[in-house]
Amino acid sequence: MATVCGVHIAAFRVYLTVLDYPHSTIAEIAEILDRDQSTVGKQLQPLYEQELVTRYPRTVNSGGVKYLHVAQPLPEMTEWLQHEVNSWTNAVTSQLSQLSSE
Repeated sequence: MATVCGVHIAAFRVYLTVLDYPHSTIAEIAEILDRDQSTVGKQLQPLYEQELVTRYPRTVNSGGVKYLHVAQPLPEMTEWLQHEVNSWTNAVTSQLSQLSSE
């Protein structure tokens, strides 16, 4: 998966968790997955970059900000993944055909 779309399987687990628990914080996601918050934060980065997960700031009573996470719906993620697989397949096929002609 990481080769095709740049998102490791661990990040997909985070995506699925956010999908199941919308508006969750990194701390909540980490607790559900039994991972460190820093690990979850790193695994969220490619999901943000691919717009599979969006985070929204919310002000808390103490004056700080916490971020709530929402995942793209599964059909949209599946469509994105299919597009990534098709693009990767086309690129590999093109490279192989270039090798064959040399």
